[in-house]
Amino acid sequence: MLAYTKFEVLRTMHNIRYLVFLVLMPVVFELIWGKQGQGVTAAMAVYAATGAGLLGSGNTIAEDRNTGWLRQLRVTPLSDKAWLTGKIVQGIITVIPGVLLVSVIGAYTQHIDRWPLLVAVTVVGSLPFVLIGVFAGMLFKGKTATVALMLVFFALMFTGGVIGGDAIWALAPTNSLMTLGMGTVMSRPIGAEALLNLGAWTIAAAVAVLLRWRRA
Repeated sequence: MLAYTKFEVLRTMHNIRYLVFLVLMPVVFELIWGKQGQGVTAAMAVYAATGAGLLGSGNTIAEDRNTGWLRQLRVTPLSDKAWLTGKIVQGIITVIPGVLLVSVIGAYTQHIDRWPLLVAVTVVGSLPFVLIGVFAGMLFKGKTATVALMLVFFALMFTGGVIGGDAIWALAPTNSLMTLGMGTVMSRPIGAEALLNLGAWTIAAAVAVLLRWRRA
């Protein structure tokens, strides 16, 4: 499983769309708007975590299903459980570069002392998005999955208040992760509501993944 996960992570890291959209763009936004306050750093970390979480594994699963690569994997010693675990781990690992770069820039420009904690919070908090991405990859094939995940991404960005102003939907997972990120950079107590909401989204997404996986 480790070799497979390493292969998939490297495959994603060499994807130009991933590097530009999920790593470069939040870094550029942080450099442009970061001087407006530490909230921008938290928002861009959430942007990177959400986008990479959704698309990191979801895209490759959809592409592999479309090309028939998943059928080929089933004749290898790699078990279905190892494959699923590997894709989830891949999704989490691909979140790290964008979040780390944004946080380091925030530490340098905004003097955010707790930037390592911001990285930890947003990477761990990306799990529900990774699971949603895996589910979408198993539900759709090819470019259809990419379009669906992009729509979900922008919907979560706006409804959660990461971009465009205040949150429209308090229960959006991005709103909860944004709350945790803001609390981290500004040394505020971490609220139980945000943690419980992210936990609920994680459980719901995990159930959806397992149900879809068993039908596949």
